[in-house]
Amino acid sequence: MKNNLKMLGLMLCMLPMYLHARTGEDLKPAYQPAQEQSTRSAEPIPEGTILPVSLNSALRSDKSGSGATIIATVMQDVPLGKGETLRKGSRVTGHVVEAITPGKGSDESKISFQFDQVRFGNLTVPITTTLRAVASRSAVLAATPELTSPDYADDQVQIGGDQISYGEGGSVMVGEQVVGKYTSQGVLAYVDQDSGTPNGNLSPQAFWLFSVNARGAYGFGDLTILHSGSTEPLGEVTLTSNRKTVKLGKGSGMLLRVDGSGSEEAKDHTTPSRETGQ
Repeated sequence: MKNNLKMLGLMLCMLPMYLHARTGEDLKPAYQPAQEQSTRSAEPIPEGTILPVSLNSALRSDKSGSGATIIATVMQDVPLGKGETLRKGSRVTGHVVEAITPGKGSDESKISFQFDQVRFGNLTVPITTTLRAVASRSAVLAATPELTSPDYADDQVQIGGDQISYGEGGSVMVGEQVVGKYTSQGVLAYVDQDSGTPNGNLSPQAFWLFSVNARGAYGFGDLTILHSGSTEPLGEVTLTSNRKTVKLGKGSGMLLRVDGSGSEEAKDHTTPSRETGQ
């Protein structure tokens, strides 16, 4: 009887310690998912964000078949707000939706494509974008500043307008109006008021070598942006030409505008490839 009482007393003494240990163990699983979630999560790229990109390879209506992958590189650090930045060198990927050459149901050459996602740190974020402007490699080279000294670049005319920037950190002008500043990577400026700033996105935007007023095609002759992706089918861009081939060489520049990212809505806007000539 005495032994039983001693055993019962010992168990009662150890019970608080056991409960404390179990409580500590139970807290660990509750904390770990939150930690993992913060690691995996990322701010979506705000609507209205400008992405200046350069094509990694040529895009041609006679050789880029339906479903072909498109890869472009972000050419300047892109401010996202709240201390977040999409770094220069980030990859934007997409695909060709349709490619048509004259004689295959059309009197003109045509290519349709869209960008589907961007690499943001260790994450791949779905995106829907529209095309504001596209420039040939020669137009990009013509707008690239030449260093006249270690601290000063020559005056440069931006792609698509009379915008001129003056040296590292200098003012970027449209006429007599200051719209931003020049950095070592390119122009950091505010979106022109005509384009609007949806969702209160008033952050300065990365325009690289483009004017804030740049819209359309530059340096391609008769190339036309038939569809920018701003209306249905959302995100799908169509370029046309009266020549035999729509050709965007490696190093051609694009000014994209993000209309959605990091959501099921952005994924739903992905257009599947279509058979060539249909």
